Amino acid sequence: MGLFETLPYQRLKKEGKIEIRKYNDFLLASTKTKPNKHQDSGFSNVFDYISKNNDKKEKISMTTPVVTYQEEDKLITGFYVPRKYDKSTVPKPTNNDVVVEDMKEALYAVIRFRGKWTEENYQKYDHILKEYITLHNYEIQSSRLLFRYQPPFIPSFLRHNEIAYKINNNNK
Repeated sequence: MGLFETLPYQRLKKEGKIEIRKYNDFLLASTKTKPNKHQDSGFSNVFDYISKNNDKKEKISMTTPVVTYQEEDKLITGFYVPRKYDKSTVPKPTNNDVVVEDMKEALYAVIRFRGKWTEENYQKYDHILKEYITLHNYEIQSSRLLFRYQPPFIPSFLRHNEIAYKINNNNK
């Protein structure tokens, strides 16, 4: 599993680099900032929250992946809260720019890739994933989510990245 707790999921289907996954309910600590070309603004706000900048002054373990997505003109950057917490036990952020949201169980179409965090790379894999989603009669229910599993100092050829969309299946 690696050094960090990773958000668990159930793989329902796998075709090459693409998977259909079911994620159960989880908590997401996130912040909204202005987007930048690396899609990494806001990281420090959430990192401060897990580094004791919360009402319990408690260090919260780092988790993977770090998720980013755009919502209107804002970039949302977040960490999944470790499973040992629930909505009643999770430390509350003391920074008003950080929120802890209850994310409900959902299906996601996900494509895995390695490489640099560039818009060109995101577009390449986003296109492949969207073609798959259309071909298999899924319907996109969210913005594009970027999942990053390694820090920026890791060489890009060693980085494990994913693009995901919340979906529903119109074949039911």
